[in-house]
Amino acid sequence: LLVPLFQRPYVWNEADQWEPLWLDLQRVAQRMLDGGGAPVTPHFLGAVVVQGQTTQIGDLVANIVIDGQQRLTTLQLLLDAIHLVAEKVGATNAAKRLLSLTRNDESFCSHPEDMFKVWPTNHDRAAFNEVMAAVSPFSYDHLQHRNSRIIQAHAFFADAVETFVRERGEDDCTERVNALERAARDFLQIVVIQLDGEENAQEIFETLNGRGSILTAADLIKNFIFQRLLEEGADVEKIYQSQWQEFESSFWEQQVWSGSLQHQLSSLFLNHWLNAHTEDDFSVREVFTRFKRFALHDVKDSMIGLLGQIRRASSVYRQFIEASTSKLPSETRLDDFAYRIGVLEADVMRVVVLWLRDPER
Repeated sequence: LLVPLFQRPYVWNEADQWEPLWLDLQRVAQRMLDGGGAPVTPHFLGAVVVQGQTTQIGDLVANIVIDGQQRLTTLQLLLDAIHLVAEKVGATNAAKRLLSLTRNDESFCSHPEDMFKVWPTNHDRAAFNEVMAAVSPFSYDHLQHRNSRIIQAHAFFADAVETFVRERGEDDCTERVNALERAARDFLQIVVIQLDGEENAQEIFETLNGRGSILTAADLIKNFIFQRLLEEGADVEKIYQSQWQEFESSFWEQQVWSGSLQHQLSSLFLNHWLNAHTEDDFSVREVFTRFKRFALHDVKDSMIGLLGQIRRASSVYRQFIEASTSKLPSETRLDDFAYRIGVLEADVMRVVVLWLRDPER
């Protein structure tokens, strides 16, 4: 899988991609360890588009990566990090199975880079080769390209994997690394769109990435919540009507300015609500990733309970928004405050109001 020169360098990072991916994989592995007969739900990584290349008979089958190079590169780094830890704890069979997912058979390798299943764009090749070919034990601090995101990603995954594997002591290491290996090998799913050599790859790339309406943070969060409720056997139709339907009204779907950018009001509310709950600052484009982490790992409530919290907080937020745009005489000091905040466009104060007037506090 060859990433062409014209593609951007590796840009994924810990907060937005590495940690969420690791937490999802860890959750799948933990469910396998806990057992109990409950089905293990695969984790969907998205879609990639590849285009076949003409090769000589007997050579490696080659494909150009048209779309999806960030997730493919990250997946290779994750698999290699698990392989590294598997070797450390003596899980030989798991290590061998993982190696077959990152390395090609030596008999098909005509060039040194042929050993890898994925060969990234020119900018990242030296760092990728250095860390993927490194022989254990080694120190990340001593690698020549230690400041590269490629090597930082590998180090993050290796540290996270080792912590998980050794969490219950040396006696459980093999079982835990086997669960991680199986989760990564069998329960990470990717949709692959395979193009023939004569198809116009650029047109397909534009269709996938540049046309149609972009999903908002509210769209993504809605899908996440109701998928989980469906898996739990909840009456999603009833819950939708009582807890979510209002978010698809004209009030919540209006586009509003926040700084120099426009956002759907429902997405801006979810951003501010999550800012208030996590007491952390992040932008609207990061909301879905942060919400997913919050819902799965931080909050103690059930998914239906969390949805109820959002619904109740939305009433507080709506009253504040409506007061900020009203030309009628204010009825309360809070209405006065809301109006002034609206004029000043001081969005951060909406987070403070949500925190102070949170119905759950």
